[in-house]
Amino acid sequence: MTALGSFKMKIDLDNLDLVAKIDRSDMIGAVNHFPDAFKRRTDVMVGELRGGRSGIRSLVLMGMGGSASAGDVVLDWLRDELKIPALVHREPGLPGFVNHGTLFVGISYSGNTSETLNAFRAAKSRRAHVIGVGTGGKLSDLCSQLGAPFLEVEPALAPRAALGQLIVAAASVLENLGLVRSVVREMSEVGAELTGLMGQFRGQTPLEKNPAKRLATDLLYHFIVLYSLQRMSSVARRFKNQLAENSKELAKYDILPEACHNGIEAWRGSTRSMLPVIIRDGDESAFERSIVEAFKSTISSVAKAHPMEVRLPGRGRLARLLFPIFFLDYASVYLAILKRIDPTPTELIEEYKSRLASRRGR
Repeated sequence: MTALGSFKMKIDLDNLDLVAKIDRSDMIGAVNHFPDAFKRRTDVMVGELRGGRSGIRSLVLMGMGGSASAGDVVLDWLRDELKIPALVHREPGLPGFVNHGTLFVGISYSGNTSETLNAFRAAKSRRAHVIGVGTGGKLSDLCSQLGAPFLEVEPALAPRAALGQLIVAAASVLENLGLVRSVVREMSEVGAELTGLMGQFRGQTPLEKNPAKRLATDLLYHFIVLYSLQRMSSVARRFKNQLAENSKELAKYDILPEACHNGIEAWRGSTRSMLPVIIRDGDESAFERSIVEAFKSTISSVAKAHPMEVRLPGRGRLARLLFPIFFLDYASVYLAILKRIDPTPTELIEEYKSRLASRRGR
């Protein structure tokens, strides 16, 4: 992990009483609980799926927002093991290939996401194998009506704080249907390692020893542009979303090496507020290292701010995804607090959902 520069802080992140007054719903506490989901047994949760299903030739993980992030992580983690085409879907319509050979997993934390419900019904109408994941709501009722399995996950402070539960549920579906190897042991081991990492990032750890707090101070007052390799895109996209929902901060992300062939040119017109942040994999090939280093040195020659890097090594693919997600989740909350913003409320998201429901009800 790299943290460059420093800003004069208006908020003391080590003043826990002051932090609690800003973080009124305790989003930091919710991040603290992220490791817990990976340490629980999943036998009961997925028991009804044992035996698997034959004839599955494609996989769609459907979701919006934090629910879709779970699908992103699962595919970045297990894509090499899947012997069938797989994608994360984020719109109410369906790709043309969805049919009786498709496993369609609808992931909706609330169970009431309109886009997911619409796509779920459409998938069932095409005779796809459908499975629901969430805390209940309309998706649970729909699964009951259709005779489809529904995996209920434990509720959290907000959908984005339930990422762990949703990852475990989606990965367990794939394991129980025989599409990937057993994942229980790896999840349990990573859960224990995440708990160990928490000591570095939690609120009680002072700024000088807390890289998540230091990163937040370095991000303050910047427009953040994230880059990663394709297989780390779930981390980059998650952080972009966490900056929006927790920090109320607009950011963007792009993928390497694709950005080396187009987006890189835009840095000629960069301003001092634009900060490139490169999310690295702890296990890069020599060719991949060459790509990242060439990209970094090229934009360094014209960018007003020197590129920062985030890299947390881990044993195994899942660890290399979840460790930076955990770290960056903390950073997004600390950034919100530095801006004197309560990270939990998402009023514009709720307004959008209300307006969508009103328009669809006409």
